[in-house]
Amino acid sequence: MKFPDLSDRTSAALILLASSLLVSLSGGLGRVDNILYDFGQKLQNHTAPQDLVIVAIDEESLSRLGRWPWSRHLHAGLIDRLNNDGARVIGMDLIFAEPDAVDPAADIALDNAIQRAGNVVLPVLLENNRVNGQMIETLPLPQLAEHAAAMGRVHVELDEDGIARSVFLLEGVGTPAWPLFAQAVLSAGHVDSPVQTASLPNASQHSPHPFALSREDQRRITFLGPPGYVQSLSYAQVLNGEFPKGLFKDKIVLVGATAAGMGDQLPTPVSGLRQPMSGVEFHANVLESIRQGRLITPLADWVTVMMNALLALAPILWLPRLRPLHGLLASGLWFMGVTGLAMLLPQLAGIWLAPSAALVAIVLAYPVWSWRKLESAGRFLDQQLRRLHQDAAWVERRASGSREQKSEDPLQSRIEQVQAASIRLAQLQEHRRETLAFISHDIRAPLASALMHLEENNGASTDQLRGPLQHAFKLAEDFLHTSRAEMADARDFRELDLASVLHQTLDDAYASAKKKSVALVRDIPSEPVWLDGDFGLLHRAVLNLVLNAIKFSPPDASVTLALDTSESDAVITVTDHGCGIPFEQQEKLFQRFSRSENTDNINEGVGLGLYFVRTVVEKHGGSVKVECEIGSHTTFTMRLPTDQRTST
Repeated sequence: MKFPDLSDRTSAALILLASSLLVSLSGGLGRVDNILYDFGQKLQNHTAPQDLVIVAIDEESLSRLGRWPWSRHLHAGLIDRLNNDGARVIGMDLIFAEPDAVDPAADIALDNAIQRAGNVVLPVLLENNRVNGQMIETLPLPQLAEHAAAMGRVHVELDEDGIARSVFLLEGVGTPAWPLFAQAVLSAGHVDSPVQTASLPNASQHSPHPFALSREDQRRITFLGPPGYVQSLSYAQVLNGEFPKGLFKDKIVLVGATAAGMGDQLPTPVSGLRQPMSGVEFHANVLESIRQGRLITPLADWVTVMMNALLALAPILWLPRLRPLHGLLASGLWFMGVTGLAMLLPQLAGIWLAPSAALVAIVLAYPVWSWRKLESAGRFLDQQLRRLHQDAAWVERRASGSREQKSEDPLQSRIEQVQAASIRLAQLQEHRRETLAFISHDIRAPLASALMHLEENNGASTDQLRGPLQHAFKLAEDFLHTSRAEMADARDFRELDLASVLHQTLDDAYASAKKKSVALVRDIPSEPVWLDGDFGLLHRAVLNLVLNAIKFSPPDASVTLALDTSESDAVITVTDHGCGIPFEQQEKLFQRFSRSENTDNINEGVGLGLYFVRTVVEKHGGSVKVECEIGSHTTFTMRLPTDQRTST
């Protein structure tokens, strides 16, 4: 798979984005999201509310009061007992949908007890009337519903993994009109909560689909703790008055089954299958989440997709900038950070972001980036090796000579060819040194000898040869100096006194200055200025600047060579008072074979002097620039890093 028109960063980003979108839109890792949510729930425990009590139909109550179902006289007695003790609201998580055919008086007794209390909440059950049948709403007996303070739905929807994590604030058959049982309890008890409770259903609200389950506003629950965390008392104890007087005063009381044989058990994130949570305690957790404003809102699908995409693309910000190991560690930390953030968001912000799509892309980020860089490096090596094959016959000869030993690993094969290229480059460097030696000995020496002979035989017949020979000698001399500067290795530099270099330079330039009646002005410290460098190269570079200044200065002018030092730099300035250099020429002044177009000196120089200066300065880690005022002065400035010390 190739991306010829895309950068490595862009192609890697597209792959990560596609991975994130694929996981987000398919929902294939929903179980991973649920596991992270469950783990976050287990990490936090909230204080159990003191004004919330469960009256449990537990094994002890079944043992003392007999087999289920019990007479509704018992439930009436329990309601009277709780009402007399001052209970704020009583939520009966028990279904009274059919009349008692054996004892009709029991229904009347229960109805009277509910009417006397005035704060009893009854459940509405949403269920199938048969397997794969239509959904129906099972309501309490009409007389009980008439005197109930409120009614609420006890239907709990399990997630795809069979765990109860969320509820719908409104739900119903045909129209989402029924509030949660917990909402109805809070409303009947006049308990303030951030979540608005819904009104009872109205026949005019029903939709054209009367048997379809309709729901709105899904929220996830913040659980208080594991099963048994909410305080509870046995039904039989409460019914028989075996509790301190005033225990239920101003308390929210939920009555429901907790015995294992009753079948009202739910697996939750804080319980699992080993110890399911009773339905009544589940409603207690829902009630407390609503009251404390801790219901968790899942982000909208499009927001989740966008957030996961952004989190997935984050590694592209640092992978191109870090070393491989550091990039791997950063990606690992980002994975853990996103995981921790997803688990903490419900507690910190009351929202849930399903992070599996981002986590998959983050896991893939380092391998994808490494693959793209390897592909890019391989293409680059192939391009360079093809160029070597085209430009150098030795590569083909070497390849044909070692074809039998060629590695089967494509990357290793490229490495071997690069190693061969490195050997050849070393050979070319040696050939370059031999070429310089040839120019130095076989060209420069005869030119110097010819000039010396002309000087000794100062005759008119030789005047026409002197100029061309001097120019050829100057070209060879400048070429040699420039090549040596380009080949200079900072590892070979030695400690030297820069002030001594400048004094030597002025001494060597004295004859040229005297010949043109130009005064040389020294502004050099008397103390040594130490730095690591090459004496010959620095001397030649400064001498070039001084000789140029003399060349372009009018007679009886002055050229100033100054040296200033700071904590980390040495600044050398050469100032003359010649005609100056036009601004448009200054940018090209330090390029190879470039020179000032001064009409008085156009036939002098070969354009390597200032290029040599720049090369030497850069080899020493410094910089050079020119400042000029036409008709006033020109100043060349060399700035070199130095370790300034005073001599002893």
